[in-house]
Amino acid sequence: MRKIAPCLLWVGILTALALPASAETRTITWSPVTSYSDGTPIEAGKTVSYAAYWTTDPGLGSLRTIGTSLTTTSATFDPGVQGMTRGGTVYFTMKTVLNTGEESALSPASAWVVPVVTPPAVTLGSIAVSGPTSVNEGGTGTYTAAGTWSDGTTTAISPTWSENSTYATISTSGVLTASAVPSNQAVTVTATFGGRTSTMSVTIVDVPGTVPVPVPVSAATLSSIAVGGPTSVSEGGTATYTATATWSDGTTTTVTPTWSTNLGTISAAGLFTPPNVTSNQAATVTATYGGRTGTMSVTIVDVPGAVPAAVKNLGITGPMVSGTTTTWRLTWTPVTTFTNGTPLAPGRTVRYTVYWSDTSTLTVNSLRELSSGISEPALDFDPLSRMERNRKTYFVVRAILDTGEESPLSAALEWVAANAGPKAPSGGFIKRKH
Repeated sequence: MRKIAPCLLWVGILTALALPASAETRTITWSPVTSYSDGTPIEAGKTVSYAAYWTTDPGLGSLRTIGTSLTTTSATFDPGVQGMTRGGTVYFTMKTVLNTGEESALSPASAWVVPVVTPPAVTLGSIAVSGPTSVNEGGTGTYTAAGTWSDGTTTAISPTWSENSTYATISTSGVLTASAVPSNQAVTVTATFGGRTSTMSVTIVDVPGTVPVPVPVSAATLSSIAVGGPTSVSEGGTATYTATATWSDGTTTTVTPTWSTNLGTISAAGLFTPPNVTSNQAATVTATYGGRTGTMSVTIVDVPGAVPAAVKNLGITGPMVSGTTTTWRLTWTPVTTFTNGTPLAPGRTVRYTVYWSDTSTLTVNSLRELSSGISEPALDFDPLSRMERNRKTYFVVRAILDTGEESPLSAALEWVAANAGPKAPSGGFIKRKH
């Protein structure tokens, strides 16, 4: 029987199509197949289709399907949906299938490094001013501003303040001071921040019978900074902190300081993200503003029971060694996150235990340990030293952290340790004709 020529995979993957929520598509292409492997053209009337696969094994083991029954010489896929590890290397291969059932060999492997997706930068969408809509003459009112960002969050900001009246002044911290007025006067308070502007109309109220007495006023100076927010945060969570300034005239205002911390990270808006910890840890959140510093001690709470994610992508290749024994290799994708998707902290180590069973139910009593304490995502084993020939075997793997937390069992990989075939018949003889 003539063999179909294998597909020729083009080197490279076509540019991704931009899609929302960090999704993307890629297109892989190959040359059309029009002949058999001996160069003979495929007969008219026969139709050609293709199947496309990918794997993390350069030897093309453990293939995962991108598409089958493809009538074009290309296939589109989403790396995230396929489960490809960002920054890792994968290998593509194809085969040709005729409508009469003949299939080609797999095309040579083509390597591709899965690109890392960078999230879009957060930008300021709008700002809004809040505060009293009226202030009595001779009195004060404090105004604040909040920014709404492109990711939907809203945070307090420290804008540039201004007003448009000779009957009032407003400080850099948003305190409006009203002068004496002959009648009610309208003032516009304006906040400007990050190229955005917001206004608010304020009425300065004339108070009948009030005779204003000029009093020398000196500019208030900053006395201290106080940090407010939760005193504890669980690992994997977040908390928002604020800073309040106390001035020499006894007033207090919310300010936007420069934030810092000795553990984890804290954003310019005061959002604190703690690291993963193996036991409760004390962190210090620090706010610096106007030459003053305020601190707050925060306990990062170790959350018991945070377990690593389940092992994925089990595959078997081999035989690795032939002779008196035949060795096969079981591989899987390394575990780098907890079950909720949070990355494991730097310095944490993961080891693996491999089990096998000859029943698909995978009950606890049916699981037999193949090996434990494995530091790499691979294990070489001789199946015939413990498994029956031609009987289905099911492999599962569990990840175990250095602190003892265990992952759920992986999905089972079904496999058969085959023998060399049945024994030839013997003892033949010719019966006498009756």
